[in-house]
Amino acid sequence: MKRIYRFAITLAAMAVCMEAGAERASWLPEKPVVKDGIRLLDCSYSGPLLTECDEVTSGGRWKVIPSVTDNGSGTTSRVYRFVALKDMDSCGVAVAFDRAGWSSDNYVMLPSAVYGGNRQRIVSRAYATGLDRTDYYRKDLALTSNPIPQLSPEFGAKSRLELLSCNVATPAMAVLDRRNGTGTIYITAQGLPQGNEVKDFGLIVEETPDRSMASFVISAPGVRELKPEFIGFSPSPDRGIKVSKGDTLTVSVNEIRFDCPDVPSLLGRFMAERKNIPGTAPSEVRNLIPMSRVMELMMADIDDRYLDRDTTQYYCPENADWMSYGWIGGLMNTYPALALGDAEHLRRVINTFDFGLSHGEGKSGYFYDTVGADGNVFPRDAAAAENIPDIGLTRKNADMLYWTVKQLMLMKKQGHGKEIKPEWESRIRRLADAFVNTWKKHGTWGNYLNVATGDVAIFNTSGGAMAPAGLALASVYFNNPEYLAVAREGAKALYDEFAVKGFTSGGCGDILQNADSETAVGLLTSLVTLAEITGDNSYIPQAEALAALCSTWTVSYPYILPENTPLARLGADLTGAVWASTQNKHGAPGFCTQSGDALFKLYRTTGNELYADLLRDIIHAHAEGIQPNGKITERLTYCDADSRGSRGDGGKTGWNETNGAMMATEIPGIYINTDTGRYFVFDHVKVTDLKKIKSGYEMTLFNPTEHEATVTIFAENASQTAKPLGDNRFTEWTQKVTVKPGKSAKCRIH
Repeated sequence: MKRIYRFAITLAAMAVCMEAGAERASWLPEKPVVKDGIRLLDCSYSGPLLTECDEVTSGGRWKVIPSVTDNGSGTTSRVYRFVALKDMDSCGVAVAFDRAGWSSDNYVMLPSAVYGGNRQRIVSRAYATGLDRTDYYRKDLALTSNPIPQLSPEFGAKSRLELLSCNVATPAMAVLDRRNGTGTIYITAQGLPQGNEVKDFGLIVEETPDRSMASFVISAPGVRELKPEFIGFSPSPDRGIKVSKGDTLTVSVNEIRFDCPDVPSLLGRFMAERKNIPGTAPSEVRNLIPMSRVMELMMADIDDRYLDRDTTQYYCPENADWMSYGWIGGLMNTYPALALGDAEHLRRVINTFDFGLSHGEGKSGYFYDTVGADGNVFPRDAAAAENIPDIGLTRKNADMLYWTVKQLMLMKKQGHGKEIKPEWESRIRRLADAFVNTWKKHGTWGNYLNVATGDVAIFNTSGGAMAPAGLALASVYFNNPEYLAVAREGAKALYDEFAVKGFTSGGCGDILQNADSETAVGLLTSLVTLAEITGDNSYIPQAEALAALCSTWTVSYPYILPENTPLARLGADLTGAVWASTQNKHGAPGFCTQSGDALFKLYRTTGNELYADLLRDIIHAHAEGIQPNGKITERLTYCDADSRGSRGDGGKTGWNETNGAMMATEIPGIYINTDTGRYFVFDHVKVTDLKKIKSGYEMTLFNPTEHEATVTIFAENASQTAKPLGDNRFTEWTQKVTVKPGKSAKCRIH
């Protein structure tokens, strides 16, 4: 009810503006522009409503002192100092970048908030209820989201979206002009320093009704007419500011223009530039909790979720006693437990496989979303809300296929192959067959599946992003070439139909079809897995495109929170927090639910440290989310739509436990190439010295944390690097160094 209320008051908020007698001004220029240009704007507000927006002129209310620097490679640094010439209330300034010859076909991206302008069908649905029952089994269903900021999909309609820097992972706007083959990225600062706080900048895009012109605006301060909420909008608390004569408001922008043939090229350049925040040096990583200690803490939490009853034993993935498959941990939280290699955890994993694989299977071979401790299926989320029988989230089954096969492979590698039961293999094989059958019939896996028939129930998303990875592994395990063939077909379709367009969706069962980070990392994993299994290097640039898309979802800089928020008091650096979706507007500690090892593999293959840097940020952000009691939740955010400045102290969330343990398992603490001496540190330690010795290298590590660190070192030479890493390789990383808190230790690397 709370979520519905928030959307309902949208109209009330608009009515308030009307009642005040204020007239809405436009950010667009009064006259059509012949060519692209820049306007410096004097703004006035009535409450949250822009009422005047005039170009700054001589004799007006502001004097502007510009500073423009050409930094080469298409990058221009622009600094505009607006000096107030009089006392003013409810005012602000802005820099508008006007685009002539505009088209609504152009791709517009604001990191973690807007993908392709969010030009999609909008409906109003309560949280975790899915689509209306009339939307099921419709191949012609338009991409559908709950109310979010968007550029209008309707030609001739007014079109404007307004966000603050707290609503995005990077304070930036990116656009691909398809007609001219050019890309432009505008990166600005967080906002205006005002005493002990920073007032966020506004990020605004407005189009003319005929879509012939658009303006990209950075406003200081940011003032939104309506405030985006978890679902829908609420009355905006934003207001103009009061200035005195002589006060200065500074707007800095890095404008990057370059030849750009497609969306992947735009996102690739964004990834390279995302940390170039004007006036903000990239933060030095905070070393808080070593990966070995994270593993201990997260596994203790996972073990706390082990349901131990007389006849029923299994790892629960959520804060309840049921078994759910895939997505947020079911038959995934067993992976780090299995990786520990001890008898007790092996016993628990076997019990979980016994329970999970012996219940919940539908006639098609797919599994239902959720099974109770009594072994009976029960509906949740979309299936429960509309009482639609036999509905299951595609992504859950895709996750399940990948992770179960990966664990069977691990059992064999550990010498536990005799523990693998034939009935497990037969059910997992039927699951792989189900994906093959659906693909052959529909040429897609969609958003939701009919678990009884295998038919696609909701079309037009990339919800099956993990399916190619699962099928590829299954092709090796079961020696079935058909699985690999369908994996390749599916990956191609997902890349061509979604990734090329800079948009993936359908991974989250609690929202509609909004863009999400989870399908982006899922498809990345599929492409890297296919590259390793097939030896086909054409998958690598595709994987790089998905890594760039993942970077748009990941916080790139140390956002300054209001000092009274819990995370601000902790001095938290939220660089590396991963936003969930354009609806679920919060940062979280890590990918849901993966280690991100595909990024490590991509770094290892290409040598591009951007991928390693992104992964390191994510690993370190996860530690920021761990509470003093060792628990962790999915909240690690600065967005004012959801739990601003909170890490959810006092609560716990299963998938964050699982991904933390996965990262500690699948990512080495330090990676080094022994031919070149080039290394990268992922763990919460520092390398203070590295010197060449006769037998290899001698490395000195310093542990700045309060915890003992056992650091895994993965060393290899160039010829080894040229070979695929594969899965479960961590079992071979036997070189480990223990470093006491606040101490140094030396190790020799061969």
